[in-house]
Amino acid sequence: MDRWVKPVAGYAKSRYVIVLSSVWIVWISEVLSRGNALQALEWTWRSFAHFGFNVLTVLGFLLLISALTGRPRAAYWSIGPVILIFSWVSGIKLKILHVPLLPWDFLLAGETRDMIPYITNLFTFPILAALIVFLAGSYGLQYRLPPSPVRIYGKERWVLASSSLLLLTFLYTDFPPLQKTLGFETIDYNQADNVKENGFALASLMNVKLLFQNSQDRMDTDTVEAIVSQYQPPTPAGESRPPNVIVVLSESLWDPTVLKDVKFSRDPLEFYHSLQHDYPSGTLLSPQFGGGTANVEFEVLTGLSMRFLPQGSIAYNQYINRPVDSLASILTRQGYTAKAISPFHHWYFNSDKVYEYFGFSQYISMEFLKPVYEGPYIADKEVANVIISETERTEGPAFIFANTMQNHFHYYPGKFKQNTIRVEGRMSEESRGMLETYAQGTKGADDMLKQLVEYFSASEEPTILAFFGDHLPFLGDDYKVYKDVGYLQEKDPDFLDKMYRVPVIVWNNYLPNKQETINLSPSFLGPYILELAKVGGSYYTDYLLDLGGRIPVIPPKDYYERMGIRDEDLKEYEALQYDILFGEQHGYSGWKDSIVQPGFTLGYDPMILGPFPSEPLVIGQSLPLTAKEASVPIKGRAFAPLSVVYINGKPQPTEWISEQQIVVHPQSDIYKPGQWELQVKILDDKETVIAESETWTVTVSAAEGGGYAGAGTK
Repeated sequence: MDRWVKPVAGYAKSRYVIVLSSVWIVWISEVLSRGNALQALEWTWRSFAHFGFNVLTVLGFLLLISALTGRPRAAYWSIGPVILIFSWVSGIKLKILHVPLLPWDFLLAGETRDMIPYITNLFTFPILAALIVFLAGSYGLQYRLPPSPVRIYGKERWVLASSSLLLLTFLYTDFPPLQKTLGFETIDYNQADNVKENGFALASLMNVKLLFQNSQDRMDTDTVEAIVSQYQPPTPAGESRPPNVIVVLSESLWDPTVLKDVKFSRDPLEFYHSLQHDYPSGTLLSPQFGGGTANVEFEVLTGLSMRFLPQGSIAYNQYINRPVDSLASILTRQGYTAKAISPFHHWYFNSDKVYEYFGFSQYISMEFLKPVYEGPYIADKEVANVIISETERTEGPAFIFANTMQNHFHYYPGKFKQNTIRVEGRMSEESRGMLETYAQGTKGADDMLKQLVEYFSASEEPTILAFFGDHLPFLGDDYKVYKDVGYLQEKDPDFLDKMYRVPVIVWNNYLPNKQETINLSPSFLGPYILELAKVGGSYYTDYLLDLGGRIPVIPPKDYYERMGIRDEDLKEYEALQYDILFGEQHGYSGWKDSIVQPGFTLGYDPMILGPFPSEPLVIGQSLPLTAKEASVPIKGRAFAPLSVVYINGKPQPTEWISEQQIVVHPQSDIYKPGQWELQVKILDDKETVIAESETWTVTVSAAEGGGYAGAGTK
């Protein structure tokens, strides 16, 4: 026996540093994730089993990298900093959005990059202290605590590799089910609690499984088919001319006047409040706080619910990979033209592909809008202008979905040229500055609502306008402003209603005035609008209309009991959703292949360059040319402000005049006799061509007086 015990004991004595290293990484990562050493210590003491499983998770990766490299120290310095950086970012994200870093966040690299400039407080004193302590402890562990092997060789590397794979497989699959026996569970509907209870490393490993879950296992096919057969709506008689349906998601729209101990020098939502007396209005219970606009879009347009998907996931990026019926496709089947408008990058949240899958015929993104700004973003009034112009140019009824960006965070003083609203009340100057900036942005949203209502009030076309917010604004880490003004208390019993209720109003220009209180989840808003417009829906929207009459608001799962909701009340809803996202889409029979519109266009109509006159075209006056003289006006159609003229494949300085005209200023090496290959392109911020015209060949020759002339051919 001794001949086995002594070698094993000796080996363990020479390798215990790897285990201690895992403990050290886990503890520091918990400090960074929670932002507080005392909270990390309390969790370690209270949930020692969870702490142990986090250590095993990190140990598994340390053993694996040690086996692959043969260098335990290299494994430590590669695994440790990575886990610490991720836990640090997770802690920052928790403060901002109250959702930790999740595996599917890595699908949003472009979106994350775009938001980095708005992230503050990266290096607080506790963070810096934790990093210094980590480095000091790491030095002691790796270089001062003997015996710590520098290299491992041969069979030991194979043993460590096998051990690490077995350990990680055990932790990932929970076989045998030890984690369940100990009471571990993935709290996918509340990821903040998931990380707080399970620890960052273990929760992250458990969340990885959600990326690959077999969703069809949760779908009852018989139930789906029974519901589909039950809800087959007849074709509505409708009006002689169906109404235009305009749906506007206003970024971070919330009613700050609900702050009882705060006074505003003027009502930032004055027009919105005036409409409430005559039109349906109220609140939506958003699934988001401070961000995640795409998920609210997802619910409103499709009727699908984020409550049945892991919290923190982004449906557009993770789950929309095939055609899904939406308000756009439902109304298109009834003769509507469906257009989406966004004053942000076309690729953001995969919107260009998602809107195509939803059945829109056109998507007008920031790259095609006029550069009219309020603060760092396109102004709400410009989005309203595009909504109006697109409605005017649409033959027949229009369905327009638009979102805005003017009031997107961060709400720093000086964001807008002028603040016209003052805030009074007991609060810090930092809170006052943020709240005044937010109130000014909210006034911009209210002005947009007024602009749309005034225009369509004078229109003879029947129109319905739904105007709502996506989530409350992020006003400082850990709800800083909300707590500072006394609106939100610690462990506030009304937390959900206070922090997730956003305003909504549904206005129209042709129905009798009707004051009605709206209290819905966003996924029920679409069916509500279809019913108001008296246009046909689908089996799914009819089901939701019925369900919404009984359960109008679907909260997070941990609120079910207090709101009188049982799991079984929503099983049919969940089954239908999984059939649509992951199953056979049983209800789509007859129109499944017609959701995507064959003429889907990014931007306006296809760009047309020319035509150029067949006779010589004078494009210069004398040599040498000044920058002003070296200019060529080009006529065409559907030019956007970001249009760039390419001559012989090279981009040239271009001046946008209007949708019908641009002016190119050819560079000196181009401005000479010969042939020009002319083409107009629009590039996004990633230098990707998203629209282009056909190419024209222009023959340029010397003109009388020393200039040049040219004639064009396609």
